[in-house]
Amino acid sequence: MGAASGRLGVLTSYLATRNRRFADREALLAWQRPRLQRALRRARATFPGYREVSSDDLAAFPLMDRETWLAGFDGLNDRGLNLQECLAASRNAEAGRGFGTTLRGVSVGLSTGTSGRQGAFLTSPAERSRWAGTLLAKALPHGLLAGARIALVLRAGGPLYAAVGSSRVRFTFIDLYSPAEQQRAELVAFAPTVLAAPPVLLDQLAAARRDGRLAISPAAVYSIADVLDADVAARIEAGFGVPVGQVYQATEGFLGITCAHGTLHLNEDLLVVEREDIGDGRFTPVVTDLFRTTQAIIRYRIGDVLHPAAMPCPCGSPFQAVDRIEGRDDDVLRLARATGGTAPCFADLVRGLVLGTSGVEDFRVEQDGPDHLTLAVSPEAAWRAAATVLESGLSGAGFVAPRISPATFTPPDPTRKRRRVSRTWQ
Repeated sequence: MGAASGRLGVLTSYLATRNRRFADREALLAWQRPRLQRALRRARATFPGYREVSSDDLAAFPLMDRETWLAGFDGLNDRGLNLQECLAASRNAEAGRGFGTTLRGVSVGLSTGTSGRQGAFLTSPAERSRWAGTLLAKALPHGLLAGARIALVLRAGGPLYAAVGSSRVRFTFIDLYSPAEQQRAELVAFAPTVLAAPPVLLDQLAAARRDGRLAISPAAVYSIADVLDADVAARIEAGFGVPVGQVYQATEGFLGITCAHGTLHLNEDLLVVEREDIGDGRFTPVVTDLFRTTQAIIRYRIGDVLHPAAMPCPCGSPFQAVDRIEGRDDDVLRLARATGGTAPCFADLVRGLVLGTSGVEDFRVEQDGPDHLTLAVSPEAAWRAAATVLESGLSGAGFVAPRISPATFTPPDPTRKRRRVSRTWQ
């Protein structure tokens, strides 16, 4: 696909997304049905991994998680590519900070691998144009005609992001691995109207702006690629003077974005989302992409813990509203209940207890045994108070208080996903 046809594809997708309106939830579901049937029919005919599926009903397709999806990678793309050749080509390119890997006419990108084995995602030129147009339609605060200078600070660039570019919309990729001084210099030179970066880095950039070390004034700021905690969001908003939105995106696709009212909505005009209940109203999304054709994303269990919004959003969108993303399902602790057995202890409870302790600025909690946690706190002098509050709070929530040991706190690395709460014990 040439540059002109690529821009036409972006514009077509942009206009289609902007013009798409649903009166209510029933209208959305009616719109989804024929597109879902078309995607499932094509999957059975195209992908070897689905040749044995008995019907075009969604329930006939197997549930997949990252491990099963990677194990079946070779049969879940339409180019006959195998996982190892994709990983080898992409790792070789990324080692030299090059991100234009293509194999058999499709671009190959790498996932971060923070939730398990590293994977590869494949996109055709048409899919990149669709992604770019959809993102522009949902993310630009004043629309395409107003123009924008979009700065993405990411681990990897490549054709997926380079598809965003026209006379009205300028785009730059800033390497997440570059020194902080270089990142700030590139941002000042570009003067973005839209800034998107992982929350750890946005937190640092907001501090730099408050201190007079970063002279930029974006009209929109988006957190990407990681969980945005409330305390971090507050600092980012204070530093930039604008609300911070979220772009919920993963290897599996463009999953959601914040609306003008600050509510995160799942992109149900791109995906069918099944909800896997995990307790206390929370769910893990199982997604089926309606439009991707190079690589199958069908009944894929994302593994994130989502807390649905209790009230409809004032924006009127029928798309599922999400109050917050709490992290991965392996960020959920498993603790003994005072009444017997074990139960999930969600990261939100732990975050609220530790960050609510006087003097605590940041922390890390890891469960490495059935009744043992390690707690690292910044500053270290607040550790005893934080441990006492955590122990008391967990007991008050009905758990048997675990043993809590101190650990050394290391500042968050902007090149890695931040996991304040995690569980290594299975």
